[in-house]
Amino acid sequence: HALLSPKKHVDIVYYAVTQGSETEEDAAAFAAGVVLEDGTVCRPAGLEAVPGKDAALVTLREGKFHQVKRMLASRGKPVLYLKRLSMGTLRLDASLKPGEYRPLDTKELELLRTW
Repeated sequence: HALLSPKKHVDIVYYAVTQGSETEEDAAAFAAGVVLEDGTVCRPAGLEAVPGKDAALVTLREGKFHQVKRMLASRGKPVLYLKRLSMGTLRLDASLKPGEYRPLDTKELELLRTW
C-alpha cells in the first residue's frame, strides 16, 4: 500500500433561504455539531446569517443526505431555497443555468492541482 497524504478537508458552502432568521444560538449549535432527529451526528459547521434576510451561508466539511436542510430544520428553520456556492477552491459559475455544466478552465484545474 502506498502512503497517502493526510486527508484534506474541503469546505462546501451553501446559500440557504429559510423560514425564519438564523440566530447566534443557531450558529453556536452548528459550531458545536448538530445531532439530527434520527440520531445522526453532524460535524461542526459554519452558519452565518445574511443581514436583512431570512437566509444564511452554511459551510460544511462533510456531505450527508440533505444535510443542510436537515440541520436547519432541526433548529426550526425549514429551507425554502438552497444553492451550493462552492466546493473547496471551485466556485459556482454564475452564468450557468440549473442543470448546465462546463469543463473546468485552466486556472480551476491548477487550483485543484496545488490544493
